[in-house]
Parts: sequence; structure tokens; C-alpha cells
Amino acid sequence: MKQLHQEMSEYYAKLWPAWHQRDKLDEAQQKELDAKNFAVSRAVWARMDAFAAAHPDISSFRLKAELHATIAELFEPAIFPHSPFYFEMGTRPAPNWGTNHPLHAGTWMYSARHNLFHRDEAALKRLERRQELCIHGFNDHVDTDHHSVGYTKVLRIGVEGLLEEVKAAKAKADTASEVDFVAACESSLDNALKIAAKFGAAAAKALPYAPDAQSAKFLRMIAETAPEIPRRPARTFYEGLACMLFMREATANMESIGVSILGHPDRVLWALYQRDLREGLITREEAIDLVGRWMLHTDIKFDLEHSTWPETSTTLTLGGCDAAGRPVYNEVTDIFLESHQRHGLINPKLNCRFGSASPDKYLKAVAAANLAGHNNIALINDDCLIEANVRAGKSLEECRLYGAGGCQETVVEGVEHSAGAYYYFNLPQTFRFAWDKSEENRRTAELLKIALPEVPDNFEDFFDRSMDTIVKVIRGGADDQRVNGEAWPEVSPGPFFSSTIEDCLAKRKDYTAGGARYNPAGISLVGFGTLVDSLFAVKRLCYDERRMSATDFLKLSLDGWPNAEALRHQVISLPKYGHDLPEVDLLAGRVADRLHQGTLNLKNERGGPFQLSFFVYYAFVGMGARTGGTPDGRLAGEMFTQGVSPGRMVPCESITEAVKSMAKVDFGNYPGNAVLDVQLPAGRHNPETLAALLRTFAALKLPTIQISVASPETLKDAQLHPENHRGLTVRISGLSARFTALNKPVQDEIIGRSLMV
Repeated sequence: MKQLHQEMSEYYAKLWPAWHQRDKLDEAQQKELDAKNFAVSRAVWARMDAFAAAHPDISSFRLKAELHATIAELFEPAIFPHSPFYFEMGTRPAPNWGTNHPLHAGTWMYSARHNLFHRDEAALKRLERRQELCIHGFNDHVDTDHHSVGYTKVLRIGVEGLLEEVKAAKAKADTASEVDFVAACESSLDNALKIAAKFGAAAAKALPYAPDAQSAKFLRMIAETAPEIPRRPARTFYEGLACMLFMREATANMESIGVSILGHPDRVLWALYQRDLREGLITREEAIDLVGRWMLHTDIKFDLEHSTWPETSTTLTLGGCDAAGRPVYNEVTDIFLESHQRHGLINPKLNCRFGSASPDKYLKAVAAANLAGHNNIALINDDCLIEANVRAGKSLEECRLYGAGGCQETVVEGVEHSAGAYYYFNLPQTFRFAWDKSEENRRTAELLKIALPEVPDNFEDFFDRSMDTIVKVIRGGADDQRVNGEAWPEVSPGPFFSSTIEDCLAKRKDYTAGGARYNPAGISLVGFGTLVDSLFAVKRLCYDERRMSATDFLKLSLDGWPNAEALRHQVISLPKYGHDLPEVDLLAGRVADRLHQGTLNLKNERGGPFQLSFFVYYAFVGMGARTGGTPDGRLAGEMFTQGVSPGRMVPCESITEAVKSMAKVDFGNYPGNAVLDVQLPAGRHNPETLAALLRTFAALKLPTIQISVASPETLKDAQLHPENHRGLTVRISGLSARFTALNKPVQDEIIGRSLMV
């Protein structure tokens, strides 16, 4: 592993110098470096520019197929002698998991045709105004991230099997669009096989010069396997791993989409591992080593030791259940957990599914890893999220195969792209918008075609008017996004990716056009607890106790609490969400229900529904920084509550209180997930007690919990003496990082988190 670490480090440092080094280069030096390192990408873009100019009327599907053929022809395989895996094409920057980037060869089409999204200038203007106000946070017109290849299907039938499905689809294609789509699928699959074969040839060429016996073994494995995998189904544990990694990286390179989920290896590879053991083809220790080499590249590509924000959007699903509902926990699960810890990895992020049927040994294993400071695990509850996805209209058997990525956003593998986190919605800012009577805000309301409500004389009407306005703003943003997002199939379809997703070939329709079996999109609701606490403060002070009018109180808080520090502290001391106080927690349940009801029947650009989440990433800080004061006592610029966690103005010291509060919310209406972040003091818990907490969490049908175990004293010392704490890992939100590499504001935010017991 040490040799492989060095090989990868040297390669990626040349391809994409570490961010802390790159920042020292001036613009001319960066351009010179990029021209040298990404000559292939530049050649792909130049050839495609010429091809598009010569074929102005070609369909988007034929154009994408030509892009894939060009990439397959021009790329040069990168082989790491001490790895048996083949995946690095050198056609995108190292810290990139497939999303759009000007040095990414596969991005050419998305970049060249992005203007096609700009169909409705009025909608664009409204979206821009929402962005300016920080009401919405759209990453783009569509979500080109958070994808999952249909790994289970590819492992079962191979690309040959997909090509058989293409033949059947070709026989039924009867429109020009269908014919072109199916032809593009066939061409793209063929070119993926050419890419794999080039890796095999490169390994065979390098084999005579192998520096040692181990590298010779690995090069021989690549030379023999790459021409066969993923062409045919995987027959060994190694072939299964090779297939999954190749499919992830080939899709990211060819389609320029973020394939965030690396798969569910302990479910799909367990039978292969068992057979290898029986036939003497592998030992447990060899499997641990193999898995470590399979996972290593992500941490190195993203320069984890120096990166101030190492978002890799790369997750791995473990545990959970199979399509029949049987718990998944086996030796492959343990191998991945052990290898991840043994090699001190942060990525891929471990999304460990669990539920009421999970074995005790599994729960204790993930608990022990967490308590040992391996703070890169999201614990995702099947009992909640399978039901939530079934309620959203998907079959039970399919929902049992969900994954989550690039952080914790759910994706039902092989049947959907859920667009999990490209529409962030600022709940507190929209509440402020509803009750801001300034002239500028009235003009904004006119632009957004929303009538601002009048302050009523009772809380029930106040609640209704607040929530109605919030829902109208959500729906307006979704509608405007849909109008422009409908151009996605013309901008950059994904025939290779679509070939792995059920129903795309049967419908002869690309996934960007709604070809998948299910086509949801996500709305990530930010600042849930802040909104609930604000509503409760208005209720208590203005309607229950009548201390001041709601009009005056709203103006005072929205203006940032000028000359009202004493009153603000009284407001802060009011009951808050997350402390097991029924009067607030029941209000939280009402807010969640109203958000769900208000967004039903809302359609996205692919014709599917929007599904809600309380997944917030780090927007609870970023959006909070751009949002003025709120009635819960929060000052302008201060962070919101995080996910569905309690706020920090009144620290919650008990996990039990937080969990009981969450139980008042029906998370079965939130298939996109919701996250409770917990910081535990080091040395206070054991695996048995933490496993018992997970059992309770499962029984209450709560969604996801992330536990970071840290000592405040250790964190503070690491801030002062980073050289003594290089391996200290912390969970930030949807990602983990080396604490000493983080910027001081992020370090301070983590140090300031409430410890729960």
C-alpha cells in the first residue's frame, strides 16, 4: 500500500498540483500547467468544436456518441503498478468526481450547449432574484451530480447483456429521436469496452518492466481482466470490484456527471467472495488488502492532508438489506470497515444502512468504529427511508436497494436519478420575506408574483399565512427551474449512463428526458429548527402572552434586534425545538406536514415529483451568513439549526431529548432524507450503548444520524498545535475532513458544537 500511495500521489500531484500549491501560481502559470497536463481534454474539445461546426443539425444523442468515441480514441490510460484496478483516464482534474469542469473532456457538450437552458428570460430573472435574496440556492438548472450507476444489473449481465437490450430497443424504435437515442447507447457501450481494452493493452505493455513481483501480478490481472470486465458478468470478488470502479469512473469521464455512489459491495459481492473462498482464490487478508487499494485513490486525488474543504461526493453503502428484506451483514461488510480503518481513510464516505432487523454484531461494529474516532460514517435508517420511498410511489423491492450519495441523499439504485441536492431552500429567509413590509421587498414580491400576507390577530391564521407563502415561493422556484431544465436532453444527454438504468432502453428515452422508471428531484429544506423556533416565539410572545403586537415584534426581529438585547435574551430562553418539549415539537410536526402537503403534485423537468429532504450540507452556515435576524433570537449572519438537529443558542445536552423531539415529525414524507448531527465527548460511551441508541432510532423510524466523537480540548489543542494532530478526523456535515487542514472559521464552528450525552 505504501508504494501505491506514492505512485498515486506523484501522478495526481502532476496532473493537478495540490490546492495549496496551485493557489501560489499566477494565472499564466496555471494556464501553462493546464495546457500541459490536460492536452487530451483540450484535443477532445477542439475536435468536437470542429465536428459540431461541420454537423450543425446533428441530434444531441449522435453528438454525445461522437464525444464518447473521441474520448475513447484520444485518452491515454494511467496504470498504477501496485494496483490491480483500471480506472484513471487522465481526462478530468483530480479533485473532480465527474461534474462539469472546463478541463474535463466529457464536459464539452454541457458547456457548448449550456445556453439552451436559457429558454424563459422571465423565469431566469425570477431565479436570479431568488438567488440574490438567498431564498433559493440552485447549483444549476439541473442536477448533474448525485448519480448511481445500475451496478447490480451490470454485475449480473455485463455490457454484453446491456447490448442485448439495445438490440431489442432498436427493433422497436420508430421515431427519429428513439432511433438516435438507441444508436447512441450502442455506440457508447461499445466505446466503453474499447476504453477497458486500452487499459488491458497498457498493462500488458508495462508488464515486462514491472519493478517487483507484486506489481507484475497486478499488471497481469489488469491485462487479463480489462478486456473481459465489464464486457461480461463478474465471476470473482476481484472482478466485481474492478467492474464497479471502472463503471463509476467511465461514466464520470464520458457523461460528465457526478457518480457519487460507488455501490453496495457487501450486498452485490458477497456471493462472489464466498465462492472465491471455497475455491481457494482469496483469503480474508488478501481481500482486506484488495479493498484498501480499491478505496485509496479518492483520498489521494483530493489531497486530504491539505484540502480546506475536501468534498469528494464519493460514498459507499454498507449494511441494510437485500431486495427480499433480509439483513445485509457479512464478512465483506467487516472487510470494508476494517480496511477503511486500517488504512486511515476518510473516503469513500461510509453510508452504513441499519434498521430494527440489523444484527447486534453489525451495530456494535459501526459503533466501535465511530467511537474510535473514525468520524466518517453516516448511519442511515432503513425503517424510515424504505417506507418513505415506498410512500413516494416506488416498489418495496426496489426501495430496499437504495443507496445514498454524494452525502446522504437517497437514490434507489438502478431505477432512478433523484436529483437529490441541487435545490436548497432557505426556510428562515422565506419567512422573513413573507413579513418584510419594505418597499424593496414589495417589488420583489411583484416580480415573483406572490402577494405578501397581512399580519392577522390570531396565531392559527399567522401560521397558515406564513406556511402558505413559504410553499408558494418553493413552488414558484421549482416551476421556473422546470421550464428551463426541460432542455437537458438537448444540452447533454447520457446514453451510456441511461443504458444501466431500468426502463430507459425499454422506453427508448434518455434519463435526462424522464426515461428512468422513477424521476424524482429533491428540495433540500434549510433552517428547519430556526423556522420552528421563530414561529413558536411569535406564538408565545405575541398571541399567547400578548406582550407586544406581532407587527412590532416581527419588525424588531427582522431588523436585527436594535436596542432590544434584553428582549432578545428573553426570546432565546423560550422553549426550543429539540429539547423534548411537546409544545414546540408538535409545532415542528405541523410545519413538516404543511411543507409536504404544499409540494405534492409539483413536477420537475423530467416529469417526476419533487421529494423533500432536510439534508442541508453546510448551507446552515452559508445561508445563515446571508440571512438577517429571525424571531427566535438569532442575529443577522448567525448560522441556522443544522439539518433536523437542535439549535445552539440553547444547547441540547441529551441525545434522548433530541431523538424524542424528532419523533414528533413524520419523516416518512421525506424520502430525500433528514440528518441529526451529534457530537459526543470522547471516552463517555461504549459500542453497546451506542448500538442501543441506534435500535431506538430505528424503532422510532427516524432517518439518519451522524455521530462525531471528539474532545473539545483535543480540538482546541489541534488548532494551536496542528503538527501533533495530523490524523484527527471530524465530521463536518455531509463530509469528513482532517481537522488540521480546515480553515479556522470551520474549525471554530466544530469546536462550538454542543456535546450530547
